Amino acid sequence: MGDGIYVALSGALSQQTALDTTAENLANASTAGYQRMRPVFHEALKRAMGGKLRYETPVATAVDTQCGTFRQTGRPLDVAMPQGVYLALQTAQGERYTRAGSMTLSATGELRTAGGETVLGENQTPIVVDGAKGGVTIGTDGTVSQDGAAVGRLRLVKFDKPEALAHEAGARMSATPQAGAPTAASDPIQVGAVEESNASVVGGMTELIAASRTFASFEKAIDAFREADRTIVTRVPTSIT
Repeated sequence: MGDGIYVALSGALSQQTALDTTAENLANASTAGYQRMRPVFHEALKRAMGGKLRYETPVATAVDTQCGTFRQTGRPLDVAMPQGVYLALQTAQGERYTRAGSMTLSATGELRTAGGETVLGENQTPIVVDGAKGGVTIGTDGTVSQDGAAVGRLRLVKFDKPEALAHEAGARMSATPQAGAPTAASDPIQVGAVEESNASVVGGMTELIAASRTFASFEKAIDAFREADRTIVTRVPTSIT
């Protein structure tokens, strides 16, 4: 079997990764706070038949940490965070992170995201207010107040490598060893605004078409190499007597 089929196969696998991530981005193009994923590839050199075979292999996906568009809402419980800052959440799976900063109050007075996750305070416990009183506001430093009295401060965090965070569902993310441990962030936040997804429908469709065409080209190349191998096996004599 010729070396070329391995090059084509690795290229097809890489494009399959690109197709998967692009499809996920398109599905979340309207999800507030979602950060698009992008495939990361590297070229590998491998010895084959005494020579060097160059091919591309998918390593992982990385998070695009560029901010999406900030949309003004005027709601006192909506916040948009600067680039690289995440809001900490309490979930059944442990602490998780998001940039979707639209919050509401539960029946028990807990701050929760639009997805229903409990928002954590800087002491890593839920922020609870008197749900019957109202008058809850959030300051640009993340301080949550009710009737002018501070009741807690949002747990806002940063990571050494936020691009290594892992997507779980929608805009919710988990930390990975590569991302590093979360550390407290002191950057001012914008109140009365939410961040839109940084995944573009138009851009995603363009990437999807390009990846699909490239994948199809690699498929044709694989078929051509297979046909060449069959021709060699069936038509070329293996020995001369």
